[in-house]
Order: sequence, then structure tokens, then C-alpha cells
Amino acid sequence: MNPREYLVPICVACLLLTAGCTAPIDSPSSPELTSSEVTDSNSLIRAHTETLRSQTFTVRSTTTVRDANDTFRTVTNRTWRVDPRSPVRASAVRTRTVTGDVPERSQRAPDRITSWRHGNDTVVRIRSGNDTRVRDVQLLNSSVRLNSALHRQLLYRYSTRRNTTVETVTRNGTSFYRVRANLNDTHVTSNASMTLLVHPSGYVRQIETRQTVAYRSGPRVITQTVRFERVGTTTVETPEWA
Repeated sequence: MNPREYLVPICVACLLLTAGCTAPIDSPSSPELTSSEVTDSNSLIRAHTETLRSQTFTVRSTTTVRDANDTFRTVTNRTWRVDPRSPVRASAVRTRTVTGDVPERSQRAPDRITSWRHGNDTVVRIRSGNDTRVRDVQLLNSSVRLNSALHRQLLYRYSTRRNTTVETVTRNGTSFYRVRANLNDTHVTSNASMTLLVHPSGYVRQIETRQTVAYRSGPRVITQTVRFERVGTTTVETPEWA
């Protein structure tokens, strides 16, 4: 695969990350959200950030990438466990499975990557086949940053929405706001949509996205589901290998 076909998606991610740096995040902890506030992206992201950066939480994410003809598919699963209280402790595990005629670059990806953070010190354990290695990494190059675990960059896509609908649904006796929106097309993405399940106490319980992304080798359909669980009850322990 020509590595330049990754250039456009990376540029988009950089733009979204830059936008995230300008968003306000100074508000009281655990702010409650009303049905009208969940349609305001700044209010939603601010509440989500403030609620979770003072409580332990677990995040589970599944991302599926397939080509338009479904000749190959990659599924990436990630799990974060975070204690944001100082000193921050967090772990992240990523596994990937591939099927079909997958591009060579995806075939070379590690089977499992485990990251650990204590304060600003981070270490990564990489397993590929029978080979396992552990190394220190810079925090900015790791997956255990709070913004990554909070999926703020993904939530900023909500600011490009249109045709938003909000309804109240009940899950296991708890009421949530379900927000559905179509996202504006860009020069690399089309047919994008986002569904959010928002807890009224001030955080996003679930994110579902679907979009078609243009690559030099052809369009790919990317879907992602992110779930925030065990808020306030997650235990973050140092792994033995760290």
C-alpha cells in the first residue's frame, strides 16, 4: 500500500485535535445536562470532560474498517481504564484482527499493544506473533492521554452536525438522551452519522459513528462504537510487566 494514502485522514485528525485545544473546559464537576444542552457541542463536551476527569472510568471501543466491496475487514478493539486523580494512572489495551485481502500495512500491525501510565511516565508492551518487547515512550506519543480516553477528538465531529434529533430512552431503569445527527460531508468523508447516548448527570455513555472515507486505493466504510462504563467504580492497577 502507498503510505501516502494515509496522509489525508491524518490531516483531518490534526485539524480536529487543533479544534479541541480551543474548546472551553472550565465548569463545575458533574454538571447536569438538559435536552436542549445536549444539542450544543461545546456544552456537551465540556460537561463530558468535567464529569469524567474527576472520576475513575472504563472505556471500550470497537472500530471496523472495510473496503466498499467488503473484500477485507479490520476490527480494532481498545479498552482504557483510567484514574484521572493526581498522579494520573491509566492503562490501554489494543488488539486487532484482520480478514480477507487486507493491505500489507494492516497485516504488519502488532497483534496486541498494552500501555501503562503513572503520572507522566508511560511504558508500552508490544506483542507481534512470538515477539514481545517493552519500552518507555513519551506521554504525547502514547494512547493513555486523558483526551484520548475521553474521545474528545471524536466528539468534536458532533459540531459539524445537521438534522439533529433528541429523544429520551430508558436503559436498565436509567433515562438517557439519545441524540442522532447526520454530519456534514468533507473532501474526504461522506455519509457520516453519529448517535450519542448521553447520561443526564453530564457525560456521554455511548458514541456510535459511521462514515465513508476516501483513500487512494478506494473508499472505505468505517464504523466505531465507544462505551463509557464503571464510572466511579473502575479499579486501575499496575500491570505486572510494568
